[in-house]
Amino acid sequence: MQKEDGIVTSQKVLLTWMIENENLYSKISSYISPDDFTGELNRRVAKLLYEQHEKGELNPAKLLNHFTSEEEHREAASLFHTKIRQLKTKEEQDQELKDTILKVKAHSINERTLNLDPSDMAGLQHLMEEKRKLEELRQLHISID
Repeated sequence: MQKEDGIVTSQKVLLTWMIENENLYSKISSYISPDDFTGELNRRVAKLLYEQHEKGELNPAKLLNHFTSEEEHREAASLFHTKIRQLKTKEEQDQELKDTILKVKAHSINERTLNLDPSDMAGLQHLMEEKRKLEELRQLHISID
């Protein structure tokens, strides 16, 4: 169960970064799509966030209005304030950004692979393409600014 918690934390960190920093949103969204987020709530928040960005109207409070139950609202709000350990240097920040993107993308590919219908050739081809992109991403330097 600990691994799942790590993935959830990584997804929350990405959402927090995308909400707090327009520049990071552009970087992260070029590698991560809303479908890469697992769990109903994380995926819904990601979809709403991406929709807001596409319309050029990022508004976390408006996004939270989509969650009416108190528990969902509280949980969604926590996605906007997830912090990880203090990263002192730019190198640490760059490395953490890259590691977090890689972790979320790899988990997404693994989940989709496990749930793929063996007869779904188009789905299989898409996953192979995603895996190839993941390997390319491992070679890239991603900078926080």
